[in-house]
Amino acid sequence: MSQKADRAKHVVKTPPKNPSREVGAMDSTLIIRLVIAVVVFAVALIVKMPAFFRIVLCILAALAAGYDVILDAINSVEEGNYFATSLIVVFVAAIGFVIGFGAESAAMVILYQICALAIAYADKRTRASALSLVRDQDEELVSRVRELMQNKDATKMALEKTLGDSAGLILRIAMIIAVLYAILVPLFTAFPFRVSIHRALMIILVSTPASIIAAMPLTALVALCSSARKGVAFQNAAAMEKAGPVNAIVFDKAGVFSEDCPEVLAVQSDVLDRDTFMNFAAHAVYNSEQPLAQAISAVYDQEYKLDVISDFKELPGSGVELKIGGTPVLLATDEYLISRGASLPQTSGAEGQVFHMIIAGRYIGKIIISANVNGDTGALLSEVKDLSIKRCVLLTEDGDAARAEELGFSEVASANDTAAKLDYVRELSAPKSSQVMYVYSNGIETHSDAAVDVRVSKKAKSKYADAIALPEAVAGIPDAIALSRRMREVAVTNALFAFGIKAILIFLSIIGYCTLWFAVFVDMAAAIATVLNAFRVTKPSKFLAPDPDDEDEEEL
Repeated sequence: MSQKADRAKHVVKTPPKNPSREVGAMDSTLIIRLVIAVVVFAVALIVKMPAFFRIVLCILAALAAGYDVILDAINSVEEGNYFATSLIVVFVAAIGFVIGFGAESAAMVILYQICALAIAYADKRTRASALSLVRDQDEELVSRVRELMQNKDATKMALEKTLGDSAGLILRIAMIIAVLYAILVPLFTAFPFRVSIHRALMIILVSTPASIIAAMPLTALVALCSSARKGVAFQNAAAMEKAGPVNAIVFDKAGVFSEDCPEVLAVQSDVLDRDTFMNFAAHAVYNSEQPLAQAISAVYDQEYKLDVISDFKELPGSGVELKIGGTPVLLATDEYLISRGASLPQTSGAEGQVFHMIIAGRYIGKIIISANVNGDTGALLSEVKDLSIKRCVLLTEDGDAARAEELGFSEVASANDTAAKLDYVRELSAPKSSQVMYVYSNGIETHSDAAVDVRVSKKAKSKYADAIALPEAVAGIPDAIALSRRMREVAVTNALFAFGIKAILIFLSIIGYCTLWFAVFVDMAAAIATVLNAFRVTKPSKFLAPDPDDEDEEEL
């Protein structure tokens, strides 16, 4: 478990604004209590008895069903959370008994608990189905998903906080309106206070934000698992949420479209033997961050004499210039050397990238490294553009701009070292309207100024990146962006549905065509519907093309 998740264990939190019990809390004791409550309540309704005994049985039924709700309400008061759903349910039930609606109040508490059980079951099933989406993925990735499931903060969307705050404000306003309704209606109409208070209680009960945000963590979890199934694992829901509005993507060529660590294909020199040539080349690139340096260091197994290296100068994308033992050494590409007026021998077309070595002004030879393109990135650019992301930029460390056109890029920035790449991303991200995603492989030990950093790596975690894309799953990045948009789409749809149900119930309460038990039942049923609807994140929409692998999901 991550350090953040571990620290979360020791933090005292306010009760969640969610009517459901903790997932997996469908214990046998609660079920037995509910059975007893239903039996006692049925006896109170069916058997003829004095009103006093009927009320006593209704109170016993409510206590049997809502014992833990009362305890949770007490905890909410102690912690200062006066708008917790459990506290509102207890308050409404208590006032209902006082004003003579005992049977309704008991039925409300029983239905509340039954629906909470249904939500907990739907929640548990949805989590199991979400986890099954990554059952065929790498074990490290599956472990990462399990961590997300155990860390509640990891599945919190920014939208959840926004809607939760809005719903909380609506609840406060509804309470004020309900109090005014309860007091003023009897003063201007023939309705008794008993009726106006009853309707006011329903307004308060329906205005709780529970069903609006009940499914958001699950919606986020399904989206996170679906993205991980595509090989792109986000660190949390908030990070994934930022991928939706992306309107520009910057790709590093190295490690994304080409090999992260290329190979030395050949060494050709008429002056030095291979070992001596490689000795000079290894010392020349010792301080370099270019792929050339990685290729040479990967095959050089001798000791370095760092005291002979001086006046090192990086030529981003073109090679290096320095002194070795006081002698000028230049290891650079054709283009750079020709621009410097150097005379190079004619070479036949080489399969790879060629770097020439010049020592003390004399041509020594050349080294050829591989420049293979990642075959898994085939239709990546076209799929990105299908998402209406028009600006796709390729950053290269070499000077090979022609390859950018071959890959489908309309923009390319060549000859960049790490600092230049970060500067470019910072510049592109500067306008407020710009939402940039930066996709890179290695060499960056910080978060860039981009809205979303995606690192291409075989590891399922990264200290600085918002998401990890497996090297063989780079083509899944467009799907991850589409899933982010779909996640928000489903979350907003669920919220609007819940708001709509609440509006109808409040209207029915005001005109007298609603009861406490009906209000809580319909509102909680709406919460169950939104929980079940969370899996629609995996279904095709205008943002997400159908996936042939999704046939298995129909069985979940």
